[in-house]
Amino acid sequence: MRGRLVLHADPAAHLAATLGALDAGEPVFLGNPRWSPAQLDEALRLAPAGSEVAGSDAKPRGMGPCDWPHGWRGRLMIPTGGTGGKVRFVIHDASTLRAAARSLAEGLARRGLSTPLHGAVLTPPWHVSGLMPAIRARETGGAFAVADGRFRAEDALPRVDLPAGGARLASLVPAQLARLLARPDGEAWLRGFDLVLLGGSSVPPSLLDEARARRLPVAVTYGMTETAAAVALAWIDGADAAGLRGEPLPGVRFEANEGRLRVDAPGLCLGVWPNAPTTRPMETGDLGEVDARGWVRVTGRADRIVATGGEKVDLARVERVLMETGLARSVWAAGVPDPAWGSVIVAVAVGKPDLEPALRAAAERGLEPAARPRRYLFVDELPYDARGKLDPTRLA
Repeated sequence: MRGRLVLHADPAAHLAATLGALDAGEPVFLGNPRWSPAQLDEALRLAPAGSEVAGSDAKPRGMGPCDWPHGWRGRLMIPTGGTGGKVRFVIHDASTLRAAARSLAEGLARRGLSTPLHGAVLTPPWHVSGLMPAIRARETGGAFAVADGRFRAEDALPRVDLPAGGARLASLVPAQLARLLARPDGEAWLRGFDLVLLGGSSVPPSLLDEARARRLPVAVTYGMTETAAAVALAWIDGADAAGLRGEPLPGVRFEANEGRLRVDAPGLCLGVWPNAPTTRPMETGDLGEVDARGWVRVTGRADRIVATGGEKVDLARVERVLMETGLARSVWAAGVPDPAWGSVIVAVAVGKPDLEPALRAAAERGLEPAARPRRYLFVDELPYDARGKLDPTRLA
């Protein structure tokens, strides 16, 4: 046993190699075949030298722990770039993945969705969002199917063959749901599932409103690589976008320390490769609040607070105020270095430039002066990666 790094570009081949390694007890690193050259080089410096590589001729050259690979049987290292884009590997094993799958199954049972859980793999399986539908299916006796989730306008929607018994689940990111709802055949395709789990990034209120108006079976998820995906579900029926709160899945506990969220969960990871163990509860890096029931509301990222003119500004709040106008399809805010103010706020909006006066008026009504964007840029679309998260490199 040498350990394995999986770099197949084909999602089905990638998932098959990963599950094969997991079944054999081989420690396996999930590689992203779409990494930039710099990111791939960073990953190869982390994966132990001598590891078998599937789907590429790349050569890992990292140093393994003293008990590598035999002491790492059954471990799965899942990549996450975090908000800053730096490659790191979160350590899971079969037990954490199974625990996360069981927690979701029990949570769905509260809403009348029974096992087995059948899953459509519609995001790349080198991310936790693409891996977990297969893990949930295997743990609950269900089936899974890998399909092309790009939903390009020129292509027919993919056929997803899943059994009728149990619950048929689709895991999507907001950009995927928006593409489907823009298609005349998208709504009917979505109704082929008992539940759509929507996660990966913040969901525009207009998208939630449209899904709610169409009475689609959608639940917004909160989770991360470290928790093996979902740890809380917010059901969109009967909730407004501003007050959307997530109900913890069974065994999950949230707490807020000065507005910073912590979580403990059955599927919490073992640590970060190679030697940073997980603390319980784990700091999530998110800002939010926990109500008396233990339900969670996420308001932003702790690392998206910028200082401008001596004032601290939450960029997520800037985006929220501008999005609540319903004028722009999406908004991204950033702090740009400025010699006089330290940083100034710039807003990038998906829409036409003639929206600027109305957006500025909304900012004046809803934001203090320091938080109001000094400059507005207008684009046809924002760049997202395969996880549904904004791509920081392309944005810059």
